[in-house]
Amino acid sequence: MKFLIFLFLLVTIFFPLTPKISNAEVVYYAKITSDTVCFFSNPTKNSLSSLFYIPKSYFVKLLNDENDDFYYAKYKDIYGYVLKNEVTVMSGTPNKPFANATFRVFATQGLGLYNSPYLNENNKITHLPYLTQNLTYYGTILGEEVVPEKGAEWYYCSYNADETYYGFVYSVFCDKLTPIEPNTEVFDVVVNPSFSSVTKSQELSGTSMAFIIIGVSLPCLVVIYLLLKPTLIKQKSINQLKPKRKRRGDYYEFDESDLN
Repeated sequence: MKFLIFLFLLVTIFFPLTPKISNAEVVYYAKITSDTVCFFSNPTKNSLSSLFYIPKSYFVKLLNDENDDFYYAKYKDIYGYVLKNEVTVMSGTPNKPFANATFRVFATQGLGLYNSPYLNENNKITHLPYLTQNLTYYGTILGEEVVPEKGAEWYYCSYNADETYYGFVYSVFCDKLTPIEPNTEVFDVVVNPSFSSVTKSQELSGTSMAFIIIGVSLPCLVVIYLLLKPTLIKQKSINQLKPKRKRRGDYYEFDESDLN
């Protein structure tokens, strides 16, 4: 009886009655359904934290709740914030969540890359040489109208040289912007997204299960042997001490020499 209880405990250790679980990251993508959804550098709605308007029909990857108004999010390779009431959270994972576009600068003297969409030497990050190409485009924002009657649009972009620089360039001196086709991917809308960790069942493969069975069986066999060993030894001793009977004609008698 004790052996059966021990065996039951041993098996339940290796094969728990409840399924195994593992933590899984909660990921949502939010679709941009208007031309005025801004990506912010800080969770505050003002011009100082505004980076660019995200291209309409594309997505941002939501990472967490920041506060009542903002989600902490990622667009391409940069992190920032979007207003909750300006995006539509969805349950699927888009194949092309971000717009893929590049452009070049054609100003003969080159063009400055700035920390803000204003022509201010104190905010200049680096200089883009004449005909610099394949600048990564993120979006557009309104800023200073450097050339009168030419508009106030600036591009937020990244520039790879000795390192990667991020900043604003005045769009009037830029061209060859890749056409951005609308993203038609849509999924079910998530009304109240939760970013708490969830658990998922962790299924075992056939190979893993086989190794577990072998791992459990071997100790069980050893335990069975150890429990039965005293009985086997005792039985063997009794058999060795048991007197032999010899046939004497029509009757049997003990040979006393066998007891010595």
